[in-house]
Amino acid sequence: RMRRAQVLYGAGLRVNSNLKEKEGKMSVVDTKAALRTFRSCVKDKGAGACGQERKAVVVGLSSAVKAECAPFVDDFFACFSHRYSLSTCSDATVAKMIKCQEQYSSSILASK
Repeated sequence: RMRRAQVLYGAGLRVNSNLKEKEGKMSVVDTKAALRTFRSCVKDKGAGACGQERKAVVVGLSSAVKAECAPFVDDFFACFSHRYSLSTCSDATVAKMIKCQEQYSSSILASK
């Protein structure tokens, strides 16, 4: 018998998952596979019928972006927690973080 659990991911996204499934972060390869599955589901059934597939893509993508852009996010939160009073804090700190997140997520979403 499988138990269901609610897993909390970044930005407050809650996703139901089976406890028997692999716990932890999805790899980029897993995320790309989930994206292909989602696109196939949308093509076959329409977007409304593919909620679970969409959630898998969102969780995988956020996990991959979080891991790849961690140094930029760390810099941003260091600045934020010190109220931008550190000498290394500037608009470029935020811009670098956002640029990393945009570029990395775009590259994964552009894959086929």
